[in-house]
Amino acid sequence: MKLQENIISHISQNQEQLWQNFPDFVVADKQGAFQKFQQKGLPTLKDEKWQKTNLKEFVNRYYHPGFNKVIDQNNLIDTCLVPDLETYNVNLINGFFVGHNDLEVLNNGIIIGSLQEAITRHPDLVKTYFNRLVKKSDNPLNLLNTTLFADGLFVYVPKNVKNFRLQLTHKLDAKVDALINVRNLIIVEEHAQIDIIQCDDSNMHRSHFASFVSEVFIKEKSRINWYKYQNINNISALFSNSFYQIETGGQLYTNFFELNGKLLRNEQHADITGTNVKVDLYGLYLSDKKQQTDNVIFVSHSTGESYSNQKFKGILDDSAKGFFNGQILVKKDAQQTNAYQKNDNILLTDKARISSQPFLEIYADDVSCSHGSTTGQIDEEALFYIRQRGISKRDAQLLQLYAFAGEIIDTIKLNELIEPTKDLIKKRLNGELDICEDCILQCAVKP
Repeated sequence: MKLQENIISHISQNQEQLWQNFPDFVVADKQGAFQKFQQKGLPTLKDEKWQKTNLKEFVNRYYHPGFNKVIDQNNLIDTCLVPDLETYNVNLINGFFVGHNDLEVLNNGIIIGSLQEAITRHPDLVKTYFNRLVKKSDNPLNLLNTTLFADGLFVYVPKNVKNFRLQLTHKLDAKVDALINVRNLIIVEEHAQIDIIQCDDSNMHRSHFASFVSEVFIKEKSRINWYKYQNINNISALFSNSFYQIETGGQLYTNFFELNGKLLRNEQHADITGTNVKVDLYGLYLSDKKQQTDNVIFVSHSTGESYSNQKFKGILDDSAKGFFNGQILVKKDAQQTNAYQKNDNILLTDKARISSQPFLEIYADDVSCSHGSTTGQIDEEALFYIRQRGISKRDAQLLQLYAFAGEIIDTIKLNELIEPTKDLIKKRLNGELDICEDCILQCAVKP
């Protein structure tokens, strides 16, 4: 594979330069990851969880493997979705933190900014958490990310700090076909809370092979609400791998809106290590043309008396493909666990494809667990009744699809996000996020 050969050659020849700005504990992790990557290589169809995801189009081309940080204030995109929402705004461009201050300590004690700068200024804090969750993964793209990342986002929320809102915009904006690796580390201490609104965007001119890896630590009775919106171009691949560790009384809520991209693959790994934990993972993916969207979910209940719920919905048009692999593991001592999982899909053509693999692995006997998956087409009977009201077939279909997506939108907990999200979904259902004035799904915000 051309990409794999170029990566290995690039790292082998430039190790000292690539890793010179990192302390020994990070370099050791990078060296170990590179050794494993050389053994495993990039994923192929022979790998169990990649059997439905063909990377051939990407791995047989050249991507520029490394960038230096370039600060262009004209590229800053101050907000993600809601300009008037009172938030702390962060920008990452091609994997690098871009801002007036590389690392800032706010009045409430929150530390936020460049991961590379945090490693330099707070090495003891970073060392405690960095790579602790990711090193358990054998995903080759995580190994590659550990080896090559140069920067990313660092967030530390102290005890008892609540109502902190962060808008994070990450833009893929290289002037050449580029290999991008971003590393994020987020630590939320006891009784703290943070809302994250993240937008992944790209320019329309170049192909990117981008890996985002996030390690998230949710301490006792703390909470994270994470909203992610992915809208990249039709020639790029984005791989997002998130690892969460949730302690007693902790709460995790994520909602991923996967709107556009040649290949989007989101993996989430939630390790429940305490009691009275609540985990809600939601997602809505909309794919058309020859796009592919993957969601791979693994929730591990290591201790009992906790709750997890997965709900993902997909709408696939044209020759689009989707892959959902959701696993719930309930360990022997995790009694009184409640865990649920559901994946529903609508295929709009006979060429669209979805592979749905919900899976339960239970070793405790006092539990309540269920999983399910449905795949179908538009309800013709409902369509008929809608059209009796004088609505065109196209608009009737849009109404049905929007109602189908509504179950995921309705779980949004941040009121200011509801209307902007509805607008995005309406535009995407109407075609490529463009507004059509005669569309029955009128948006709240006009251009």
